[in-house]
Amino acid sequence: MPAATTSKLQEEVEFFERQRLELLERAPGKYVLIKGTEVIGIFDTEIEAARAGYRQIGNEPFLIKHIVEADVPLIFTSFSLGV
Repeated sequence: MPAATTSKLQEEVEFFERQRLELLERAPGKYVLIKGTEVIGIFDTEIEAARAGYRQIGNEPFLIKHIVEADVPLIFTSFSLGV
């Protein structure tokens, strides 16, 4: 895949998918903070994970994922967003 089309968080997304089952056993319903191939922490809320990300990682890309069996896609149209 060309670098231009590769997500800045591709490594983190792939790592999460490889670890999803283990994370589900450890902390279902919580939020995981990932940088590279490292779990930085597991949190009760997305806000807690974001705060920890900015505090520990700074102004660099990091991934926060809800630990659930399958992601639910969110679909919005520009009309419903008032754009």
